[in-house]
Amino acid sequence: MRPLTARERDVLLALLTRGTAFGSDESIAVSDRERWAEQAAAAMVHGTCGCGSCPSIDLAPSAEADSASPGRRTVLEASTADAFLLVFIDDDRPTYLELAPFGDDPITEFPLVADVVF
Repeated sequence: MRPLTARERDVLLALLTRGTAFGSDESIAVSDRERWAEQAAAAMVHGTCGCGSCPSIDLAPSAEADSASPGRRTVLEASTADAFLLVFIDDDRPTYLELAPFGDDPITEFPLVADVVF
């Protein structure tokens, strides 16, 4: 395991606080966003995507993370000019930060938050 890079952490926190519910008009409660952001502050990377085209990472939750609603999945999204950004929240914990390129060109690091469209 390793700590998140500054850019990974910035994108993760931005998605948790400003991302929209994937494929839904569902409103995300501020209390949920605050809880997820608090957990993300202590999250670690415990795996990476093996595709070679993206910097997506598996997140290990903080030791203090508590599951308020087991079995529930929430996905928040945003985008850049050349990729989708998704954060998966499983059992009330951020578990995966994904960057999905639109084209065939690999993207090896997460974008600056200033380049993300919410």
